[in-house]
Amino acid sequence: MTLAEQKLGQNIAEYVIFMWQMEDLVRAVQFDANQLDSFIDSYTPGPAESEQEKIWFTDLIRKMRAERVEHRGHIAEVHELLFELNYLHNTLLNIIKDKTYLNLHRKASPNIQEYLKKTGGKGSNDIEVCLTALYGLMVLRLKKEPISTETEEAMQSFSDLLARLALQYKLMKQGEKNFSLN
Repeated sequence: MTLAEQKLGQNIAEYVIFMWQMEDLVRAVQFDANQLDSFIDSYTPGPAESEQEKIWFTDLIRKMRAERVEHRGHIAEVHELLFELNYLHNTLLNIIKDKTYLNLHRKASPNIQEYLKKTGGKGSNDIEVCLTALYGLMVLRLKKEPISTETEEAMQSFSDLLARLALQYKLMKQGEKNFSLN
């Protein structure tokens, strides 16, 4: 099982952020899968797992080229997951009215609006905004940039919301939640 498959099965929000990171990594090495060998070897326990990962990256490169997202954007699979997450988000808020989720969204909402102001309105929905912000936080941490307490608190509200959404998504995919209203 590849690292991507593990993440997909564990937490859908983390998977989306992981995919964005891997797309950026592929762009950084200019679509040369061979440049990823030492990176792949650093996290795989053995040659068989390393080979699986290399095949996965080669497939990602193929998809990115075929879908013409070499310079920016995301593969269709990621867009579809974002659509599903936003649909579930709206279902939890407006149809199911999940109290825990409503409270988490209420806490995150002012931070989402503030983030939109600071970024010039980037993000087509609350879920994309939260994911984009958390991806940006990850990049800042990798660069060892200072992060204000206010930003940390805002990011925590996004993380809490996405964690609940990811749990609901996992339960839904496992058939433990049925959101049918019929």
